[in-house]
Order: sequence, then structure tokens, then C-alpha cells
Amino acid sequence: MVFSKGKKCQVFPFLAFVLYGENESPSLQYMIAVPKKKIKKAHDRNYIKRCIREGLRKNKKEMLGFIEEKNCNAQICIVYLWDDVLEGPKIEQNIKKLISKVCVNK
Repeated sequence: MVFSKGKKCQVFPFLAFVLYGENESPSLQYMIAVPKKKIKKAHDRNYIKRCIREGLRKNKKEMLGFIEEKNCNAQICIVYLWDDVLEGPKIEQNIKKLISKVCVNK
């Protein structure tokens, strides 16, 4: 449902699908996808997912503030698009840009 009805938002090397819904209690759900077709080694895929989760954890306050302000819930799917493995700080920096872009585009 997130893929078919959600809005697309892209910040290199991520593509995010965001679906907002009305709910009594504001909440945030997210899914992370790192395709095996792009990143062959499992330990590299796991490293990327760990860095994405860490970036979301560190910058979650901005997203939760936005969700509470709009009184809605959000479902986000983040897909890693690049063929190479980025460094952890670079991934976190791009996640921060992605979150700020998602908050503006509702």
C-alpha cells in the first residue's frame, strides 16, 4: 500500500515512499530495503541497514514533531539505490536530508 498510494521522495542514494494516514495517536513506522541486486554481500547490506536505522534514530525528533503537529501517522519505506557502500556518517547525513524533505512534502 505504501508503494502504490504513497508519495515518492528521493535524496541520493535513497528513494522513500511515504504514506500519511489519520489516526488518534500519532505514530511512525518505517521499512528499510537494500536490494540484493545492488549490494551482493550480506554483511554490506546489513551495515547499510544499521547505518540507516542509526540515522533515523538520531533524527527522529524532527519527524515525530511533524507527525504530532499534523496529528497523523506515517509509514515510510526507504530503498537504497546505489551500487556501492557509503560510509556511515554519509548515510546518516543523507537520511537527515531525506527526513527534512519528507516533512516539507506532506
